[in-house]
Amino acid sequence: MGFFKNLFGKPSKPEPTPIEKDKVAVYPMIKDARWQGTSHSVHYPFVKIGDTPDLAIVFAQDAGDRFQYITPEDLANEAVKANFEKWQQNIDAYLYEIELSDRYHQRIALASGEDHSAEKILSSAFLAEACQTLHTDKLIISAARRRCLAMTSYHEDFLMLESFFRLHFDIWRDEGYGNELITEMVFVADDKKVLFAVPLGFRINIYEKDGVYKLVYSTMDDLFDENGQINFQQIIEKNKIPVTYPS
Repeated sequence: MGFFKNLFGKPSKPEPTPIEKDKVAVYPMIKDARWQGTSHSVHYPFVKIGDTPDLAIVFAQDAGDRFQYITPEDLANEAVKANFEKWQQNIDAYLYEIELSDRYHQRIALASGEDHSAEKILSSAFLAEACQTLHTDKLIISAARRRCLAMTSYHEDFLMLESFFRLHFDIWRDEGYGNELITEMVFVADDKKVLFAVPLGFRINIYEKDGVYKLVYSTMDDLFDENGQINFQQIIEKNKIPVTYPS
């Protein structure tokens, strides 16, 4: 019993009021596959690195001050199972607003702020609108933390992609966002679905000295060409990993 207290709520708080699992909306949630609750929840592999699961999709219900997760035992109840099977239409209908950032010349789109913002990448209608908004047929997506989602066109130039990856790593590192980490990887999607996850093999840091800000890369690879630029698309193609979807 103690494990489930730690998994679904803080032991110092009163036991959560049971929710109506056959009625409360179910949403997919992308989690680090090493999360302690993965094996106790209904889950599907999303990204594997070799044979090792890296990201999984679990299924959450809002219980007010916490999420509760659908378990295999829950699905033995036909009413709960029928409610669970609506998860795709629930994330398709989940409200969002795609905002083009003036700071990045309207070439980086944000759709953040809600509990399941990151999981909108599992909705084909959302990806189609994002592609249309950015006038592209392919997206690079950052979902570094819960409630945080940023996107840009795969075809952007060096400077814009450098800005995008700097934003990605800023969100990844900044605990001030107060949201759960999801992944340091980025995703590549077309207007229908996410196609790949991409471990990048580098990080970007920014340092300030004497009022001057400087970007510094940390990597074991030789990233830069003779012009001092990086072919980000080449890195993506080299490192990309196909994702899998719930069947």
